[in-house]
Amino acid sequence: MRFEPTEIARLYGRSRVGVVVHKDLQAVYVNDAYAKMLGRRDVKDFMSEPDMRQYIPPSFHHEAAKLSEGYQGSNGFHGWKKVYNIRTDGTPVWMEISDETVEWDQGNAVLTTAQAIDNGTTAMQVDHMLGRSFIGVMVHRNMNALYVNESFARLMGAESASGFMENPDILRFIPEDNRPRAIKHVADILSGERRGDRHRVLDILDDGSSVWRDLTDERILWHDGKPAILTTAHDVREEVEMHHELVRAKAGLEEAVTEVIRLVPSAVAMLDIGLNVVHHNHEFARLFGQEKAAGDDQAFDISALHECCAKMKLHGHGHATLDEMQTPSGRLADIRMNMMEGGGVMVSATDITDHKRKEQMLDTLASTDPLTRALNRRGFEIAVSRLREIRHLKDKSWLFGLIILDLDYFKEINDTYGHAVGDRILEKVAETLRQALRDDDLVVRLGGEEFAVLLPSATAAVTKRIGERLASMIRAIEVPVDKAGEKFAKVTASFGATVGGEGRQKFVELSDAMKVADEAMYAAKEAGRDQMIFKTRENESDT
Repeated sequence: MRFEPTEIARLYGRSRVGVVVHKDLQAVYVNDAYAKMLGRRDVKDFMSEPDMRQYIPPSFHHEAAKLSEGYQGSNGFHGWKKVYNIRTDGTPVWMEISDETVEWDQGNAVLTTAQAIDNGTTAMQVDHMLGRSFIGVMVHRNMNALYVNESFARLMGAESASGFMENPDILRFIPEDNRPRAIKHVADILSGERRGDRHRVLDILDDGSSVWRDLTDERILWHDGKPAILTTAHDVREEVEMHHELVRAKAGLEEAVTEVIRLVPSAVAMLDIGLNVVHHNHEFARLFGQEKAAGDDQAFDISALHECCAKMKLHGHGHATLDEMQTPSGRLADIRMNMMEGGGVMVSATDITDHKRKEQMLDTLASTDPLTRALNRRGFEIAVSRLREIRHLKDKSWLFGLIILDLDYFKEINDTYGHAVGDRILEKVAETLRQALRDDDLVVRLGGEEFAVLLPSATAAVTKRIGERLASMIRAIEVPVDKAGEKFAKVTASFGATVGGEGRQKFVELSDAMKVADEAMYAAKEAGRDQMIFKTRENESDT
């Protein structure tokens, strides 16, 4: 398809859909909607700096350049995707874009259309949360990086995340003798046979220099639906070098050791044989120090360390660790203790509070649907397992009611009013389900416009009554489709319900109940929609 500047301006100049034509990520045409979407005043302001890389997060420069080059060398439409860009004021904007190769000025260019949306892909969300973190973050699979942030790239000797991703092979950093063990370690975590742990490694960079890193590995689901490993990394070269210095220094260099401790970024202290703090740095005082008046000596609360030190001495061990210990300051820390000559103890502590919070955020991200904030399938399975364990711990039977609902004619809503209205309806449905149910009830988005509700301890009668109430509440949902708020989109749903668990001297697994409820829901569809059918495994059903 061939375009001239005057023709595309006539077609898209006043469109509310953002349009940009670019070659090698340099804009050659842009309309007003796209310019304002990226935080520019108008088209003239945008074209004064036509380099589009300034709006792309650095971690995705390399990928964006490869895609642009590939599109310019091909033909036709290249599909839709969700991305986020950075506006001129630094704020992110989530967009749904499509790319198409067009003929332009004696060659090919890429025509991109864009609409602002409210959510993006998991990869983009990870970058939004952790892209600027001082902690190094990498997502990888089979020894190939899928994502790195700027901190990780610089830690591994690259100038930027984009530069690192030009060669995503991470096996090259591992010394040859350690590679078989590292490959097995990664494979075991990906397969779920091993949980990720915190460990220290020595890597060899491309320029031949070495770097010590403290790593934490965690198995996650990436945006392609396949397992990957999220690795967080701390640069501990200084700590390792200081430790070697302390070993070499030994007794008689107390003054030098004190200065070294003061400079170490981690919390470090030396305890005498009576477990009194004789040397410490500022970070140790922050974690273990007690409030003091001006002029008073710093006092410490290290009672939590005494028991561990006593056991270490009793058993003759030279070192001990305490993971995720809560310090008197309320912060979480990983503790390492080493015996010194003369009976004293060297204590080092790493504050992991912020790291644990980010782990919790990522866990929530992995188990929750980002649009509706309902549980996804993974989060649903975990929650059901916990509920079942709690019931058994209380010596109670595990019973549940299950309702599966699918919105009627949802594709027509998307086609008529657009995906933004469709997304708002999905949000309203999830919100309605949560408000109508108890705290123990689970609301799940199974995918698309299909939801499930699990009702612990519910009988058949209760399940039917709740399903009918939910159907009535969904009929009442209205989402405005015009600015004046005078026209609304409405929706109904088809419901399939059943009960399961340990009832009537028989056991119905959740997976079997899901199949029964799904069959009932499709029966409701075939019976005319906007109704509920209750069915059991014995094929009893009623409308």
